[in-house]
Amino acid sequence: MEEKREIQQITDSNKEQFVNLFNYYLYELSVYSQEDIGPEGTFDMEDISPYYRDERLYPYFIKLNEKILGFILVTSPPYVAEDVDYSVQELFVLPKYRGTNIAKDAVMQIFKIFSGRYDVGMFKSNVRAVKFWTKMLSSLDIPVVVEEGFIEIKGNVIQTIGMKFTVSDMKLRL
Repeated sequence: MEEKREIQQITDSNKEQFVNLFNYYLYELSVYSQEDIGPEGTFDMEDISPYYRDERLYPYFIKLNEKILGFILVTSPPYVAEDVDYSVQELFVLPKYRGTNIAKDAVMQIFKIFSGRYDVGMFKSNVRAVKFWTKMLSSLDIPVVVEEGFIEIKGNVIQTIGMKFTVSDMKLRL
């Protein structure tokens, strides 16, 4: 049986799976963000409903043979810096499926839908994410401008890395 790898838009009708999966994502990120769970035993989430309600935000489940394995969340103006068209805000794949190119396939699908100037930010200590983006963009021969910075999350100051690059239709066809 051939594998069917796809991305599927997250909407109001499948938001419950997204909210549940997002909490797993926050759990994973807590290693870097240093956040703790709230009194209900879950991580405090900002309101993520704009992702599936605002047409300038592009949330997708990452799926394999109809099974949800993660998500990729893309933003556009006014949710990005002035010199940016799109940002991959969040990318999450369940641990069992990492190392299978499922994340790379999802990102490639996003790049084919949305070409333009990108910005991707991550925690500097998230070596796996930094390595993923560095390797992926290098394999596509996409020049990258790397910027280091800091973010404060609930009193914790955390080092970040931002990668700015441009994805063009022509580049993806090569």
